[in-house]
Amino acid sequence: MNKKFEDKKPVVIKSYKEMPPMSMSLSTMRWNFTGSWRYLKPYHLQRVSPCHAACPGGQNVEGWIRLMDEGNYEKALRLLKEENPFPAITGRVCFHPCELKCSRAFFDSPVSINNLERFLADHALLDYKITKEEIADSTKKRVAIVGSGPAGLSCAYHLLRLGYEVEIFEAEKAAGGVLRLGIPEYRLPRDILDREIKVLTSSGVKIHLNKRVGKDISYDSLKDYFAVFIATGVHRSKKIGVPGEDAKGVMSGLEYLKKVNLKEEVETGKKVVVIGGGNTAMDSARVALRNGASVIILYRRSRAEMPAWGEEIEEALLEGAVLKELSIPKKILTKDGKVSGILVQKARLGKPDASGRRKPEPIEGSEYEIECDMILSAIGEEIDESSIPELKISKGNVSTEKDLSTSIKNFFAGGDIIDQPHTVIDAIGSGKKAAIAIDCRYRGLDYSEVIKEISIGDWGSVSMQLYREKFVFKTYRAPAVRVENQIVDPKSINTAYFMPSNRSTMEKLPLNERLSGFREVNKGLTHEQAIFDISRCFHCGRCTMCDNCYIFCPDNAISHKKDEFGYNIDYDYCKGCGICVTECPRNAMGMEKESKI
Repeated sequence: MNKKFEDKKPVVIKSYKEMPPMSMSLSTMRWNFTGSWRYLKPYHLQRVSPCHAACPGGQNVEGWIRLMDEGNYEKALRLLKEENPFPAITGRVCFHPCELKCSRAFFDSPVSINNLERFLADHALLDYKITKEEIADSTKKRVAIVGSGPAGLSCAYHLLRLGYEVEIFEAEKAAGGVLRLGIPEYRLPRDILDREIKVLTSSGVKIHLNKRVGKDISYDSLKDYFAVFIATGVHRSKKIGVPGEDAKGVMSGLEYLKKVNLKEEVETGKKVVVIGGGNTAMDSARVALRNGASVIILYRRSRAEMPAWGEEIEEALLEGAVLKELSIPKKILTKDGKVSGILVQKARLGKPDASGRRKPEPIEGSEYEIECDMILSAIGEEIDESSIPELKISKGNVSTEKDLSTSIKNFFAGGDIIDQPHTVIDAIGSGKKAAIAIDCRYRGLDYSEVIKEISIGDWGSVSMQLYREKFVFKTYRAPAVRVENQIVDPKSINTAYFMPSNRSTMEKLPLNERLSGFREVNKGLTHEQAIFDISRCFHCGRCTMCDNCYIFCPDNAISHKKDEFGYNIDYDYCKGCGICVTECPRNAMGMEKESKI
């Protein structure tokens, strides 16, 4: 017997009347170290929430939702903006891959992450400023950024906070790139865009407008900067490749959106045909509807193959656009040099092509004509190589190394001009990675090794917060529990502890009010809806101190930590039965083999 317990007196039962009604211990059993039976050892841990890993911008979604749940909106916004500088923008225009990977999506419906992001930004951003405390000591280095779209602005924001002097050169008369030129106001109000940009300019970022590099400023002059980030975007529309496309009345969807968004003079036809199935095509159609046109959308595949977001397609059709699927443009018809119609051939879907989508096959003898006086081509965009003549181009993209460096020394590239998805959040993510790469050059760090330390799971996202804590401010303190850079599998969530519920749906502008102007269509969540959807988060891979492990442990081996968050496991008595791990609702515990010597 252990000496700790040998002075305990035995309990003497003198009569059957003193016998307990059931089998039970009448004395302490702490002398029996049942932990010696164990060969599997449980432990508390932190894993990566799928939403966190799925965000190309690396937002700690679970973290800022948790802070919102605690009522600390300002802290939640600052955590969000550690990774994504523009939540009021992405909360409106992001295609939210986080929701596709949300564990709740495999149970009932995903948390309304994108809508919560917008709600948080709209309610906490009004007085937001970059504080002096969050800006690192000055590096006394200047960085030039070419292009003020989401990639360029993101890179500028992060470099500013890393201690650099940043100058942006923008070819247009207003900053924002595709955010201003390619996204209509009914999706992204200009006051929201201007407010996000003002956070940068009021903190020291300089934006030079009407400065086209290669024309107004030479590339050689940029070599005086410590580093240069090229983020010009793709603004040249691909050709349709049919006779008559040079006729008056044929315009690229991107050019049409640009003119409307900059409030430049543009004549919208009465009968408009939009060619394409992406988001630019949907935006072009919806803008033309607001300018009084009737609209037909031609797409050569079926609706299921359209690359546009489902919601954008639904909205375009709801507002009055007509979709003609499996329709291939063959010739643009003209009269006196102006568009008078378009010849279309019907198609059927064949075998998948290189894109993985089924290839449209023309049906012989199925041609028909559509009368129209304007055609908007939106079949994709490509790099205008004349704007970046010195950079190496490969397969239509600027060639970059893993650290986004290019063929020119100290020149980096990101956003839509490199080989990555053409989305706002991907552009924001690449701007952040470029900022890290530039800072690694300054600090003499190996970018590849740094990325291993700050990666979020293995889906490609990285954490600026970890980079700043580990390599810049050197304030990183490991959590009290083990951290595993492993993405939570939705199947590991114990859904027995969650009630099914439907996600919140925001109110939209009534249909009869939409086409009379460019008022924002999506009105955002109400406070009540936001609170409800916050409560739906599983908090995958993160302990919330729900006490399940504490309650279900048959050996009372788990206890609360004193004066701090979390639990202690007394391994003297833990048998390694694994009940605590099984009953953990959110996969915040693990088991490992334990060798006995």
